[in-house]
This record gives sequence, structure tokens and C-alpha cells, in this order.
Amino acid sequence: MNLKSIMFCTVLCAVLTTTAFAKNRPAPNVKNVINEFAESHVNTDAAKLGRILSADAVMKFSKGDEVLSQSQISIMKIMKQNEGIKQNCSTTIDLIASGSALAMAKVNFIYDDFTIENFLTLELDKNGNWKITRINKFFTETASKNALSKN
Repeated sequence: MNLKSIMFCTVLCAVLTTTAFAKNRPAPNVKNVINEFAESHVNTDAAKLGRILSADAVMKFSKGDEVLSQSQISIMKIMKQNEGIKQNCSTTIDLIASGSALAMAKVNFIYDDFTIENFLTLELDKNGNWKITRINKFFTETASKNALSKN
């Protein structure tokens, strides 16, 4: 055999092996999905967010006295428009409650002047994968939080 044939066979075997094992990889656990949500926001990574959002996901947030809602398609469109922007914030993650098919989490993105609080609802889909089905988003000014803290 010549060198090209050996290289082709090696690459083909590697691709087939990777494909075979990729289908059998374990489903990500709920904590991994929550961490991916945080990473997707900090790095404005639409592909990562797309893997963990349910097709029927909804995000709710208030604007003044009105509650607005965005579909998964709208969320992804905005994320793609801002792709690659690195957010200058720190992150806190809390798993509030978790059952066998439903979980709730809180993910905060803490900027200098404000905090974005995200309350996530995650559900186990029919394929055994955790997906985010709802995001409730709150914007809090940091100065107002400090006014209530003890010195």
C-alpha cells in the first residue's frame, strides 16, 4: 500500500470511531447545562446556547410595567447578532431545585453597575437531554442593592 492509502484508511477509521462513540455519549447533566448557559452568555456563543435551549423555550422580562416575551427564535437571533462579544461580568450559579425531569436554577451576571438575574426552568426532553424551557430575566441596579446591605 502506498502512503496515501494508509493515511486515508487511518482518517476514515478515526472518523467512523468518533461517530460511533458520539451517539453513545452520556446526556449532559443539569449542572452542565446551567454552566453552558452561563458560558454562552459570557462569550456570546450562539451555537452553545442553541444546543441547550428547547425549541419552545421562552424568555420573559419586564420593561417598565409591561412583561415582554421572546421565543427561542428571537433569543437566538439576538445572540447571533452579537456573536463573539466577551461580556465583562462575573457569574454566580445556584441550583435551586432539581428532580428527575424538572429543575430550577438561578444564574446571575454581575456587571459594575447592574446585575442580570436569570431564573431558569430546565426539563428533561424525550431524548433524555436537559433543555432550558424558560428564562425569567430581571435587571437590578447594583447601587440599589448596596443601599440595603449592612456595612
